[in-house]
Amino acid sequence: MALFLSCVAVTAQVKTVTGKVVDSKGEPLAGAGIAVTGTNKGTTTDIDGNFVLYVDRLPVDLSVSYIGFSTANVTARGGDALNITLKEDTILDEVLVVGYGVQKKVNVTGAVSQITAEEMVDRPISKMTQALQGQVPNLNITFSSGKPGTSGSLNIRGTTSINGGSPLVLIDGVPGEIDRVNINDVESISVLKDASASAVYGARAAFGVILVTTKNAKEGSVNVNYSCNFGWATHATSTDFITTGYDNAKLNDQAFFNNKGTHLFHYTDAQWNEMYIRRGDKVENPERPWVVVENVAGKDRYAYYGNFDWFNYFYSKARPRMTHDVSVSGKNKGVSYLLSASYNDETGIFRVAPDKERRYSVLSKIGTDITKWFTLSNTTKYFRSSYTWKGFNQSYTPTGNDKIGSSDAQFYSPYYHYHPQYVPFNPDGTLTGNSGMSNYTMGFGLHAIQENGKSKGQENRSEFQTTFEAKFKIIEGLNLIANYTFKQENFDRYYRSVPVQYSLNVGEMVTWNWDALSRDQLTERESRHLSHIANIYANFDRTFGNHHVGAMAGFNQESVTYKTLTAANTSLLSETLNDLSLATGTPQLFGNQWDYALRGAFGRVTYDYAGRYLLELSGRYDGSSRFPKKSRFAFFPSLSAGYRISEEPFMKPLKRYFDNIKIRYSYGSLGNQDVAQYAYITAMSISNSSWLDSSGNIHKQTSSPAPVADNLTWEVATTHNLGLDIDMLSNRLNFSADIYQRSTTGMLTTGAQLPNVFGAAEPKENAADLRTRGFEISLGWRDTFKIGSHPFSYSVKGILSDYQAEITKFDNPTNLLSQYRVGQKLGEIWGYVYDGFFKTDAEAEEYTNRVNTHSIQGREVPGYYAGDIKIRDLNGDNVINQGSNTLDDPGDRCIIGNSTPRYSYGLTLTASYFGFDLYLFFQGIGKRDWYPTNETEMFWGPYSRPYASFIPSDFQSKIWSEDNQDAYFPRLQGYLVSYELGRANTMYLQNAAYCKLRNATLGYTVDPKLTKRIGISNIRVFVSGENIFTWSGLKTKYIDPEETYSGDARTYPMSRTWSIGATISF
Repeated sequence: MALFLSCVAVTAQVKTVTGKVVDSKGEPLAGAGIAVTGTNKGTTTDIDGNFVLYVDRLPVDLSVSYIGFSTANVTARGGDALNITLKEDTILDEVLVVGYGVQKKVNVTGAVSQITAEEMVDRPISKMTQALQGQVPNLNITFSSGKPGTSGSLNIRGTTSINGGSPLVLIDGVPGEIDRVNINDVESISVLKDASASAVYGARAAFGVILVTTKNAKEGSVNVNYSCNFGWATHATSTDFITTGYDNAKLNDQAFFNNKGTHLFHYTDAQWNEMYIRRGDKVENPERPWVVVENVAGKDRYAYYGNFDWFNYFYSKARPRMTHDVSVSGKNKGVSYLLSASYNDETGIFRVAPDKERRYSVLSKIGTDITKWFTLSNTTKYFRSSYTWKGFNQSYTPTGNDKIGSSDAQFYSPYYHYHPQYVPFNPDGTLTGNSGMSNYTMGFGLHAIQENGKSKGQENRSEFQTTFEAKFKIIEGLNLIANYTFKQENFDRYYRSVPVQYSLNVGEMVTWNWDALSRDQLTERESRHLSHIANIYANFDRTFGNHHVGAMAGFNQESVTYKTLTAANTSLLSETLNDLSLATGTPQLFGNQWDYALRGAFGRVTYDYAGRYLLELSGRYDGSSRFPKKSRFAFFPSLSAGYRISEEPFMKPLKRYFDNIKIRYSYGSLGNQDVAQYAYITAMSISNSSWLDSSGNIHKQTSSPAPVADNLTWEVATTHNLGLDIDMLSNRLNFSADIYQRSTTGMLTTGAQLPNVFGAAEPKENAADLRTRGFEISLGWRDTFKIGSHPFSYSVKGILSDYQAEITKFDNPTNLLSQYRVGQKLGEIWGYVYDGFFKTDAEAEEYTNRVNTHSIQGREVPGYYAGDIKIRDLNGDNVINQGSNTLDDPGDRCIIGNSTPRYSYGLTLTASYFGFDLYLFFQGIGKRDWYPTNETEMFWGPYSRPYASFIPSDFQSKIWSEDNQDAYFPRLQGYLVSYELGRANTMYLQNAAYCKLRNATLGYTVDPKLTKRIGISNIRVFVSGENIFTWSGLKTKYIDPEETYSGDARTYPMSRTWSIGATISF
């Protein structure tokens, strides 16, 4: 490598460009950026505004920029030094990407936010949803799982429909998954929030639109960029659990006994003592082994008395990850090209059998100017991800009372029955599985299935997309664009399970009785998603004196088909070869397919007078195959207007302070087509009959069709938006604010309740309405000044947003709280009022003799005692219940909180000096309530299920006792969360608001004068941390507040990530 770089340095023909950069008053501008157009080659001016730039050819085009000033483009031809004067930035040249075009920022009248590549470049992350979280006001992104490959959930401006929905994401104009985009390929991201900005997308835009625009090659020589980062992920929450077998067993056993009246474990006093004398053995003492052989009923049986750390056995403390990106681009003589590739490798949390996700993406963009008026281009993208794991199937659900089922079941299956006295292996090397000391196995067998290593799965996702586009310059100001896109998405998955054995009695092997550990089965699934997308539209843009007119009109057609096939079989001839042709059981086949089409004509007309009075009309006439023919098409219009007060003559005296003051208003409606593909068609389901014919055959049968409404049509979201934009002090201070109201009418839900004699469930109709109100604020400041002889640049940007949604129409005449009702604020939490713990047994007995608590009490040991929780009898009827469960009669419940995330905010701080750059990013939620569910083991411990594996080390100090009457939790009882504690109450309602130091990055850019000598235009190295620190109102340090979005917080945990990396440009 050194020899190569030396050769480059020797053979390069270096040219020198010198010059000086000043402002309009002739004052030198220190720290101005001088860049060779279309490359990363560049330098900065010194304290006197002078610069020296080394290039490999002349003439060369230069771009000169400085904060608060308009960028200047000049050509250096050699010879005399350049004298460059920059004008103060009037923000007139900033543009925003909008639907089917671009608009000057100062002329935009809708609610649009945009961030650029420069605002994301400092964070070494691989997912777009991570990069966007907390960066755009009211773009709400939540992560409920830290599983490799998991994307954030996107929402714009809160709830639009009770039926859910997510924003339309368009990547270079084509619908796609935002986290399949390589961050380094992105030029800008625009978020269209109101109906005016989104109107040209009609049926798909009710939940907002996110426009991702990737980079294009720029005029100039070949530009090569490479970046990489290497990191490791650690636990973001506490992992300090009780690892002494005696203490864990005693807590669980006491909790079990206090509820059931019987013991969880069947230990004798002597066996309890064996565990007790080992309490201090952090590692196994040869004189007191953790596994001994005892004779039970004439058989030698293993007995377990250990202090085993199951959490750190299952989960790694540090998991490696890495990312590599490379791009090559150039443009010359009318031909442009850009080729980029990225690779991401992330190891998951499991230690015994690590799960792993790998992602690959490739982007190719080629364009050529066939003539001066005709340009032809192609954009081709490829993405592939692969997630592999060993252990349970991702939807593993054991039978019986202990059910664990979700995509993260693999993670939380050890939450139960992995007590520290147990160990994974017997002394003879056989796997453990049952202690014989309780009615339960050791966990659900995750240690056995992972150590065995033959039960495993893999999920592969791939996407291929190619777009051909032709652009015609008809006349000056009039362009015609036509494009066609083909996209194919594939998903394939397999899971293989094999029987696993364990040993309890010495020399005897037993197969696990859980289905996933006893079945030999292979299941494979393949899905294919094909899309054909065509657009043709024209843009017109002309200025006539003080009048500026713009227009856009076009047509869009999309068709999508989907098909999936699943095959399964059992009893394979090999445990290691996974091929259905080796199966000897009865094959099973399942399939599903659907298709739909969307067609629309759209248009937009803009007008402004002298850049002062702004008007925009837009709309789309849309048709969707998801609705009946008579209601398939609809027109969705919008209107917006703006008034730039700053352009009025009376504002001239203040022009030195105010660059732009604009008031804007918009109104419009959008349709929502997010319903099932065939929701309007009466359908019958097919299933196997429950009887055999005389030959022993099972026949197929059909069910009676469910009724459907014959007038099913669009949900319609109508939005009012009022905004204010202010830019001051040479564009160094920027402020933007919006308030809005969005009314969604005709939401699809069950209509009026029908009598039982109807004989079927009520059909869904467009029968409910919703209103969402909110605001958003963005405030930023940036500046540059000198420290010594070097410029110091810094910026501060803060955002804040909020929303609330309320039901305004729903057929619920009795106001049942179990259904939506008029006036309901979405996210309401109804619960009981905590009234302390009983101080004495006598107080508890008096209360229970007077108050009936049967509806919330289910313990098998009857009665209340000192330390038990007391619920306030709000309505004074001496019965604790939910009454009629209506708004008029809620019993003893009231609204105690709301789960809607309120006051989302982000704060970004940047600074750069003498080659160093610092990036700090804080993100959080100002208000959100959460009540732990019955299965939130990390919060409740043995109060949930009295066989908890991971009990926090300080949990004992939180349990009520006569010596600890101010404790947080009541008297210890297992399963109490299934009864009293499981009913939401004010005592255990959690404040899930949080503030996170989401990222801190420190970088250093090597002096270009040094790197140019070896043929490198730029080298930047950095260290970075992600999810570094969390301030939270939760009453536990074992749960990340973002994990509560999953409901029970039993999810793949969030990680804290540290990384180092570099970017290199040639």
